[in-house]
Amino acid sequence: MDSIKPQRQPRPPPKLRTKTGCHKCRERRKKCDEKKPRCGACSKLNLHCSFAESSRRLSITESPPPSAQYISPASTVTLADLPLPSPCCTTVSLRSAALNNERDWHVFQYASARFIPLLTTPDATSEFRDVSFVFAIGFEEPWVMHAALAPAALHASCASLMPKEDAIVYTQSALQGLRQAIQDSRHLTHRTETFLAASLFLGVFEDFYSTPTSQSLTHYKAIAQVLEAQTASIPRLDIGQLSVFQRTLLDSVLYHFSTRLIFEQDVDATCKSFPSRTIAMYIEALESGSQGPQRVLSILPVLGLAPPSLFLLIYHMTWLSRQLPFDHRSNHCALALQCSGELDELLRMNPVLRFDDAEVLGDDQEATLSNTEIAAKLYFLATKVFILKILYPDRTHTTSPQVYTTLQQGYELLKRYDANAACGQFICWTILILGCTACPVSHAEARGPFHDAIEARLRLDMRKLIQRQLLHLWKTSYSGYVRRTAGVLEKIWNLPDFLLKTSTDGDGDSGIDYDGLNALIFKHGLGQALVAQDPD
Repeated sequence: MDSIKPQRQPRPPPKLRTKTGCHKCRERRKKCDEKKPRCGACSKLNLHCSFAESSRRLSITESPPPSAQYISPASTVTLADLPLPSPCCTTVSLRSAALNNERDWHVFQYASARFIPLLTTPDATSEFRDVSFVFAIGFEEPWVMHAALAPAALHASCASLMPKEDAIVYTQSALQGLRQAIQDSRHLTHRTETFLAASLFLGVFEDFYSTPTSQSLTHYKAIAQVLEAQTASIPRLDIGQLSVFQRTLLDSVLYHFSTRLIFEQDVDATCKSFPSRTIAMYIEALESGSQGPQRVLSILPVLGLAPPSLFLLIYHMTWLSRQLPFDHRSNHCALALQCSGELDELLRMNPVLRFDDAEVLGDDQEATLSNTEIAAKLYFLATKVFILKILYPDRTHTTSPQVYTTLQQGYELLKRYDANAACGQFICWTILILGCTACPVSHAEARGPFHDAIEARLRLDMRKLIQRQLLHLWKTSYSGYVRRTAGVLEKIWNLPDFLLKTSTDGDGDSGIDYDGLNALIFKHGLGQALVAQDPD
């Protein structure tokens, strides 16, 4: 089986220029004597001389079309070719230490033009990609600006556009400023959004930078604590009164807690930080707004068209998956049945979740599905499999008829998903669930294709499709979530012992040696599946 770990793009061939020295000498590709504060060449030619903190020239790709935010390593445009801010913006920089050198301005431009659009659903209104609110705070509080620049710089470093050390520098500056602001009583009068804005981008950085086994919810837990404190004294939320930033923040918190909980080893500790009251109020406000005379926020900035209640179900089901086995007369079973009923109700109330053969398979020539619509359907299918495995762990297997039908539907949808588009990494959780569903059922199947076995062929085709899509997602987003998903699935597809099928219920699956869905109820979480062979 081919490895599904995303491969880093090769660096472009080195150019014949000095690797050290001042900016002017490097631009002129002349040798620099590096004499400071002004080198000999600049002194002789009466040029402005400045030295960068990092001696490496940065190069970036040509701007991709809006429908495909894909970074091609073959481009020749350099970071210095990006337009600098207008003179009025330069005036702002003079009163702020947030952007105090050329590198800062270039990363600022990269964040605005390239990175920020990757974080929100393209179908949502453009206001959700406007981070001027955060940048305005950043000009007053440099550490907030550096928090926003940190994940953008990391993204650029993954594309071999700048050293990763630069991204770490921004992060350290943001963390230091955040700590000082918390300790400094003078900052108590500042808006809470200052802390939330910085924490949100630090959480994004944490997610992008984290290793496959990293928990990386530290900053989202801090955000959750602030949100709960804010809503403690109010009876309800009014979506119409919430700012764009607040709505984006709530959307992001719900998404990250629900989809990343599956990687946590200790889900109980993470669940204690979940802002239950705030999220319940958020969902209630969204549902109330959609039923009024004017629909409010029909396409959410992160969740897209997928109902927020679906992600709350994912959160609850992930917690339940770690409580197995439980008595079917227990409260745990009652909660699982309740979640199953709520999933059916969501399908009834939200046509976007339904799998329409004509629409998906292309029988209707006029029917086209956007990424947002496909993602909503994929989330429903994946949640459906997850709930079945938790409710009936001994009767639900990779080859169960209902699971196989879901795999077929998921395959058709995933084929039509544009993994090069912005916010494509949003479907990683669904890929993870469907990847478990597509797991080989024996070592023999894992070693080679079964040309005469339709089910085995579909599982193989799905694994190949997932590999391709993850590589495209990686080349666009460089998200740590993509890396974790790829690493976990590679381990699962190699059939570790915790996938052994032990059921003897006589359901006709006696020939199955491994059940990929066992990974969904693995006691240690899928993050630990990378390093653990057997459950305790």
